[in-house]
Amino acid sequence: MTELLINVDDNLAERFKEVSRQKFQGNDTLAFEHAVKSILDKPELEMLQLEQIFTQIQDEIENSGGITDKEIDAYIASYRRNKRTEGNQTESRH
Repeated sequence: MTELLINVDDNLAERFKEVSRQKFQGNDTLAFEHAVKSILDKPELEMLQLEQIFTQIQDEIENSGGITDKEIDAYIASYRRNKRTEGNQTESRH
């Protein structure tokens, strides 16, 4: 087992302690494990991560000077050609 030391706002720490007392008989380890597992199991977290990746990509594109509609169309067309080629190669192997 690994010991974890985290710094949190005093109010949040008190709220966590209260939940731990009420729902986990004061077992902070069990309360924390439950909290982390509930976060990891949520599809919303995946959506949040996807949004963060999307925002990062947008920022990188903007920082590099942007991209035109024509370039986007060319990238999409290239992607679709590659997918069709991959699909045809897979079918010919069977």
